[in-house]
Amino acid sequence: MSPYRAAIVGLSWIGADPPAAATDPILGTAPPFSHAAAYAAHPGVEVVAACDLDPEARAAFRRAWDATWPGLRTYDDHRRLLAEERLDLLSVVTPDDRHAQIVLDACAAGVRGIFCEKPLATTLAEADAIVQAARERGVTMAVNFTRRWQAPYVAARRLLREGRIGAVAQVTIHFGGPRAMLFRNHSHFFDLLAFLADSEPEWVIAELESGFAGYGVAYRGDGGHDPATEPGLNAYVAFRNGVRGYLAGMKRGFQEVTVRVSGEGGRLDIGDDALTLTTRRDAALVQEAIHPRATRTGMQAAVSDLIAALETGRPTQSPPEQARATVAVTLAALASQARGNVPVRLDKPRAAQPLTAGTGRR
Repeated sequence: MSPYRAAIVGLSWIGADPPAAATDPILGTAPPFSHAAAYAAHPGVEVVAACDLDPEARAAFRRAWDATWPGLRTYDDHRRLLAEERLDLLSVVTPDDRHAQIVLDACAAGVRGIFCEKPLATTLAEADAIVQAARERGVTMAVNFTRRWQAPYVAARRLLREGRIGAVAQVTIHFGGPRAMLFRNHSHFFDLLAFLADSEPEWVIAELESGFAGYGVAYRGDGGHDPATEPGLNAYVAFRNGVRGYLAGMKRGFQEVTVRVSGEGGRLDIGDDALTLTTRRDAALVQEAIHPRATRTGMQAAVSDLIAALETGRPTQSPPEQARATVAVTLAALASQARGNVPVRLDKPRAAQPLTAGTGRR
């Protein structure tokens, strides 16, 4: 079988970095944590091209990866890349507010599988256009909510579906600190609430952190760079199946990820590297450390999932429809603040209107 021909648009660290060193050379390297490293770990993928506005970023990418993919070509315009390269896969790793046009152009150019960074988009019009274009063109998509491919979270949802803690009542996530940013990082956790609730969000109540009360109802960030351009928040999310989710995410909070799922018969405490099941036996609490097994995780698993979905026709673990719901939650949180911290129901998907072609190149 010929390798899948891939390209990457956007060569920041998460697009371009080689895998980090392991604790000891005998252990190889750390798991891939960039798009390029994830493709390099998959024997069926060849990265043939990459794109970025910055000539230094393009040069650094060639230096890092030319030995792995000889003849690698670089571009400063994603449209020219799409016109000149025959691609099976494309990673979109540009600033948060520049994903939509590139994804739409890739769908129109015949790219078969797209791995897009989160958030899917920063407006619902863009998100709806992406979902519609992918459906109409038969494009397989995965959106990089990385925890959907990390073993503790995947194992946790399996335990929840098996009823190990009974009916789920609430999912609580804490993520604070300087990188508590509504679109850039809280999109991860709004998505994770839905992943663990295993349902669709219906309404949201939110309070933005001090200093952002007048932020407004639309994206005002700088693509995900400066934390001062995006608020942290506390938000309460109601899901269709009755589960309630809470995200505590103020910048003045401690920067760590803690996740707890509570049910009528127990709870799960989940971290990026740990999973603990707590139940009650004879009036005593019993804790069990769960050790999920995996040969791949995170970004590498995401690439494998995208290719398997492309070959079988099934959805990926993180399809654009669910990523669209996360955009809706995020914007409903802004609307809740603007209306006086009241419940706001999510806007439903609607037929997409044509988007104006972007003027920026990536």
